[in-house]
Amino acid sequence: MKRLYLDIGSTNIKSMVSREGESGEVRRTPFPAPAVADGFLYEVEAEEILARVIPIVRGSACDEVYISTQMHGYLLADDKRNLLTRYISWQDKRAEKFGVGIAVGAESGTAMKPNLPRAGVETIRRLQPGLYERAAEFFTLGSYLAFVLTGNNATHITDAAASGYYNVKERSAAVCDLKLPQALYEVCPVGMCGRSAVYAPMGDQQCAVLGAGGDENTLILNLGTAAQMCAIADGFASGNFESRPYFNGKTLCTVTGLSGGKRLNTLGSDARAVFALADEYKAAMRRLPQKKNFLVTGGAYSYHRALLERALGIAGADYTVNEGADALAGLKILSEVANG
Repeated sequence: MKRLYLDIGSTNIKSMVSREGESGEVRRTPFPAPAVADGFLYEVEAEEILARVIPIVRGSACDEVYISTQMHGYLLADDKRNLLTRYISWQDKRAEKFGVGIAVGAESGTAMKPNLPRAGVETIRRLQPGLYERAAEFFTLGSYLAFVLTGNNATHITDAAASGYYNVKERSAAVCDLKLPQALYEVCPVGMCGRSAVYAPMGDQQCAVLGAGGDENTLILNLGTAAQMCAIADGFASGNFESRPYFNGKTLCTVTGLSGGKRLNTLGSDARAVFALADEYKAAMRRLPQKKNFLVTGGAYSYHRALLERALGIAGADYTVNEGADALAGLKILSEVANG
């Protein structure tokens, strides 16, 4: 069995081909630069994303394709599935710019925030009614890749819920003007690309947590371009955090908006920056269920090690580090489980 693991990150698109019992070389391709980035709007040409991703998939000649993807991004298409927008990234904050808010409960698996896709779509409805009237179908980035590869607008709930259109507890989708992606709750194929079975794209945070070795006894600080602190709970759980869906019906209790690599690049290393970061971590820890262990993972750790060591020490986190693990490692675990 030959498998392709593909992680669509915000900085790089990482891929690895694996055969039974062995792992191949990890390859990196830069994620496309935005076509629009003005501090609020952040859009990427979909064709440029496809030009990087599709050759990797088709050139791999694999039996199975597993994808993890950046969440909270979306595209709109007309009733013939022709795109009406660029890829509107998780870094897009048009809802904040124009003061648009949407009521979303804990069962949505997300929260109202500047980059919530459902709020972004509502902003388009109000400010670009002509475009919205033509819109018939909503895609996440994951479901759009699945559609291009297989013809099916489908994705895993770990990706779908980030849109704000789903109830993860009831396993239902919102009634709205747009056709939404089919949200799958199992790690299973959505269709075929040639002879390759393409599995439902999954959220990159959830895959990274799994790949790092996160378990129910551990707080996990995931440091990528963005950062989150999270804890795994059995079944559906709610509290002062986002109740993001995880695997096997579990919840990834998540505090978002923490300083990841993009923000850490702008911080100094003086005492003020260190203590501000420590306060950020302490506040996040208070919002999550108490756990025995603390795990730090993600590529940003190696670039900001000294700053993070000082801040985590002040925050009182007795932590271990697994900086080498990533979403690809999580995808590999999921593929092994899916194949028994």
